[in-house]
Amino acid sequence: MGLLFGNCYVGLDIGRYKVEGVKLKKKGKNLEIVSSFVSTYKNKAFDGEALIDEGEIALALGKIKAALKIDIEDHITTALFPDRILFRKLELPAMPKDQAANAAKFQIVKELSISPEEITVEIESRQKNVSSLEVSSFIVKVEDISKFNGLLFKAGIPFPDILDAGYFKFNYIIKEELLKGILFIAFEDISSTYVELFKDGWLVSIDSLSDGSEGVDELDEESILSHYVELTDRVQNLTRMMLSRYSMADEVVDTFIFISEKKKNLDFWKKGILKFDMAKRIIPYDEAVNVNKNLPLAAYSLAIRGVSENSKGKLLQKKSSKGKII
Repeated sequence: MGLLFGNCYVGLDIGRYKVEGVKLKKKGKNLEIVSSFVSTYKNKAFDGEALIDEGEIALALGKIKAALKIDIEDHITTALFPDRILFRKLELPAMPKDQAANAAKFQIVKELSISPEEITVEIESRQKNVSSLEVSSFIVKVEDISKFNGLLFKAGIPFPDILDAGYFKFNYIIKEELLKGILFIAFEDISSTYVELFKDGWLVSIDSLSDGSEGVDELDEESILSHYVELTDRVQNLTRMMLSRYSMADEVVDTFIFISEKKKNLDFWKKGILKFDMAKRIIPYDEAVNVNKNLPLAAYSLAIRGVSENSKGKLLQKKSSKGKII
């Protein structure tokens, strides 16, 4: 890991309603939970997906820093807001990964009519056949990374060693057996629901709906349930389109996992998803993990991502050293 790093791993989840933090300590092959903390915003920090109060987030991050005793030696993993990450699926001629990354960026710059200096592109690739690569590309504006890191800077927290995509932040502690075959993961954020499609652990596609959790908890119970019945119906239609788009319409979906940014809304979604018939297994997120459910699960998942980085290689926004994104 380098001489600057200690053996502590911090997962920070900067959410739309709160900031969560978990600190783990690695002792040989064992992991110890050192501390965890949740700081809920007292004032509204977001209007939909728009950040309207940076100070509220900085204040919450400051409380997390103090509670977890975060320092420069800690390995920090956090996740950029999901709406700030653009996903593109590409097919490229067979070539080494570094060349594929450059080719993907060139193609994306051309498609978006944007300066290459304005974006960072990270890819995951695999051999499609003898002559071509299948490439998943994740595009982030440099400006968005700077603004996000600025939130940490205001709280006196070192820049993250891994900056992940927000729609993946819950994924790293899902039971291994659930990741096999065809898997959908639906994540409800403040004003969008992101749907991820995997096949045998490979990310096939990401899509989204303009339905989220903002204002849901202000409704009566009947209206909240109605929200999740309607969301389930829209998600099911989207999953059908995603399967059709990638010539998978005749394949059987093994597992569907659903998550809400607000943990308490998950019970309503469990009731509203009864008519979902797209998968053999329909599993709420709290039943898809093997950890203490009282932990801040997104932050814990991100901490685990930091621990497993070298062995699993599931990387976005990789860093060769603290503060340097490659």
